[in-house]
Amino acid sequence: MQFKKNRALLAAVLAAAMTSSALMTCTASAAGKRTEPEAYGDETYAQRFLSLYDDVVTNGQDNGYLSSKNVASGGFGVPYHAVEELIVEAPDYGHETTSEAMSYIVWMAAMQDNISNNTDYYGSATNDLAKAWKTLEMMIPSEQAGFWSKTSLSAQVAAEHPTDITQYPSEGSSGNTGANPIHQYFTSAYPSQGGEYLLHWLADVDDWYGFGGSAEGTLGSFTFINTFQRGDSESCFETIPHPCVENLEYGDKGGLGMKFAFETSAGTKKWSYTNAPDAENRAIQAVYAANRWGVGDSGVTTKAGMMGDMVRNNMFDKYYKTIGCQSMNADSNGGAGYASAHYLMSWYTAWGGAADGAWAWQISASHCHQFYQSPLAAYGLLYDSGLSSAMKATGAAKDYTTSLQRQLELYMWLQSAEGPFAGGVTNCWNGKYESYPSGVPTFYQMAYIEHPVYADPGSNYWIGNQVWATQRLAELYYIIKTDGDASNGAVKPGGVTMEQGLSIMLKKWVEFFLENVELTADGDYSIPSVLDWEGQPDSWNENETFTGNANSGLHATVMGTGSSDLGCVTSLANTLIWYAAAEGVEASGVVKEGTDTASSALYLGQQLLDRVWNLGRDNIGLSRTENNGSLTRVFAQPVYVPAGKSGTFPYGDVAQNGIVFNDIRSMYESNEKYQELKAAYEADIANGAVFDEKVTQANGSPDCSDFTNVASVPLDYHRFWHAGDIMMALGTMYELYPEVIPSDQEEPPATDANWGDVDCNGEVKIADVILLNRFIGEDTTITVSDQGILNADCEYDGETTPEDSTAILKYLAGMIPYSALGNQ
Repeated sequence: MQFKKNRALLAAVLAAAMTSSALMTCTASAAGKRTEPEAYGDETYAQRFLSLYDDVVTNGQDNGYLSSKNVASGGFGVPYHAVEELIVEAPDYGHETTSEAMSYIVWMAAMQDNISNNTDYYGSATNDLAKAWKTLEMMIPSEQAGFWSKTSLSAQVAAEHPTDITQYPSEGSSGNTGANPIHQYFTSAYPSQGGEYLLHWLADVDDWYGFGGSAEGTLGSFTFINTFQRGDSESCFETIPHPCVENLEYGDKGGLGMKFAFETSAGTKKWSYTNAPDAENRAIQAVYAANRWGVGDSGVTTKAGMMGDMVRNNMFDKYYKTIGCQSMNADSNGGAGYASAHYLMSWYTAWGGAADGAWAWQISASHCHQFYQSPLAAYGLLYDSGLSSAMKATGAAKDYTTSLQRQLELYMWLQSAEGPFAGGVTNCWNGKYESYPSGVPTFYQMAYIEHPVYADPGSNYWIGNQVWATQRLAELYYIIKTDGDASNGAVKPGGVTMEQGLSIMLKKWVEFFLENVELTADGDYSIPSVLDWEGQPDSWNENETFTGNANSGLHATVMGTGSSDLGCVTSLANTLIWYAAAEGVEASGVVKEGTDTASSALYLGQQLLDRVWNLGRDNIGLSRTENNGSLTRVFAQPVYVPAGKSGTFPYGDVAQNGIVFNDIRSMYESNEKYQELKAAYEADIANGAVFDEKVTQANGSPDCSDFTNVASVPLDYHRFWHAGDIMMALGTMYELYPEVIPSDQEEPPATDANWGDVDCNGEVKIADVILLNRFIGEDTTITVSDQGILNADCEYDGETTPEDSTAILKYLAGMIPYSALGNQ
């Protein structure tokens, strides 16, 4: 009877082996905490990209990355900032979305199309770029009543109060106004557009706050919201969320609506939006890359070019005052026209108007941070034929030529003696156009500022500002080194070619990270997570030739290290890979330790990429546990509301003098992680912990070190942008080094045979027969290692043949002993 069973088993296995083409390849990953099979395997970087994209985008709704309620027509579900709901960073809730997230889905989709169109791993070509762009367009506001019909947009000048939130509201005067000098160029070039083709920066994806009219606890409509309004010292824990379209339905019933804390006199129904141009530029970077890879979409390219054209709105002073004016009353009658252009990417442009279209306004920004610059996007807009031809408004090419050079010069000026880039510049000292203090260095009449725009925490401490910015520089360097300078030498930052300037800056920057990243023997790593700053740059002299030897008095030091910020770790890897390729480093197989800066960069880039995968991979993406004591502020941080003012949120929370963060976000009460943090906070309070917002850390944020229980709560976040940066680094390695394999896939040298163990898992089973038959049948979707081929030669004749498969089957069926396999 046993023999009959074995014969039946043998027949079944033979049948399965003969129909191997019907079998799916699902390689289980040993990486991280993952127990599910990888959808496309993980033996190559292209496969790892596809498998992660499958988790985050293709199955993004099921895995919690994308909204199932709000799906773009012809596109994807709107991406959340994070899968997890309780997260407070720039967004104050994880299921908000940002223009940043929208730009990442476009970037991911461009690489997906590249890999699916140019490899066999995916099985078919995709055009996800077009779907991603339709998703991104959800962040382009449709309600812009009257804006496009205005020939001039007046903005009333109002003082900023960078150190004291209690000085708000701060409102402007009709006797001191500025006007956007290029608005009419866009209305003329794009008459049917109806409004700015720019991204508002923040939205409540499923209407958690209820401004869109949803019942509490339900998934409602996509709603534009805003938070930051009150100067440098207003942290994300101190904001008062409010809708961008103000219908006076909530908040103050006396006519202020949800703007009650920001305005003093009753107004009309109105709308307003704010962009963050690093997002538009990342989307343009993605389209430019897709075009270079041969997977671009002409319709998307046209829209990206128009968007880039309108990003010129970010190239001007906030109130269009002359650069270097140093006077609140300068240019008070409509601004200074093009004399107000700094040609950099400022922190924002904001625009708005009356709901009935009766009036409209626009401002730009006086503050420019190094990490918002994108010379790469500027280069693409100028020299990609599809993008450049889509910029139809007057002056686009001229402005971007100036901007490209100016942005590169800003990096030259801000590079520290050690390599990282310092903060940025402002045209509006102390928020009031005051005279620059003696000794403050300048760049084209703008003043150096260590931490532009935000002080809690200071905006240039975070390492993300370094890796995001420098990734763009490294990619641009590769393009110019590979394809030549498309400007033909017309753009000469610091009196040198772009190639020369980028070479000098990148070498110094890369060497800093080679010195300060640690790879540990147990397979872990740490990178700088926080940088401290000392000193200042020399004033920029546009008549001097850049050599990279200036700024001996400007220093960056590592203030903290970490391993859980996976987006930053892999963005660093991405940067290093682009740099190595630009420098001509060649590699195949597993990258060996380098002997110079460029080859060492590639080695470190691969090590970081592989270690992140091996330590962070889980069943829906990648994550490493982090801790955040600053979440103490969820329960303790006062939110300033002027005495006598109050406003009611849709679900009944009241914002009034004396509230803290969670008083106006009671919806968090139903969140499990919130309750865990709340219990930890209460335990800390019981142990004597005290929160005082006036006692600050070195980075400008309140000291929460007493709250050790809060700081011990494990947080396992799946941020959408983290997934994007991981994917782009994987895709970059595939694109630039297709012959390089992940270091954990390196085959050990063949050892003594374990006869019949074709898959080298230590056992001889039916799976070995199936794998061997597929290998013999030249199935290109599977691989067998050298050791596996040695183990398969059960006839011991130096070949892998059907006879070897039959021998293993006979052993499994009990027809021959194991000793009959091989040369035992």
